[in-house]
Amino acid sequence: MKQQPEKYDDPIYIADPEKEKQAKRLHFMVSIIRLLGIAILMLGIAIALGRIANIPAEVGYVLVVIGLAQTWILPLKMVRSFVKQQVADAARKDLDSQ
Repeated sequence: MKQQPEKYDDPIYIADPEKEKQAKRLHFMVSIIRLLGIAILMLGIAIALGRIANIPAEVGYVLVVIGLAQTWILPLKMVRSFVKQQVADAARKDLDSQ
């Protein structure tokens, strides 16, 4: 039976505490933004269906679009910019070390 190497014995994997903190903050922010987007989406649907009185349906439609964008598009842009920043930092670090 083959024994798998432990994570910490692998010379390739070196945990960077600062990068882990940044990734955790990003994950938290993306989660909060998605939850708020879903809340806005549900509010927009309720307004569009006439469940909330004295608010025009057009306001509900706008909130639905905003909620969908906040749930799907904004988190993707945040993650992409985070990854681009990490790649740029790694490239800068490689250039400095040469």
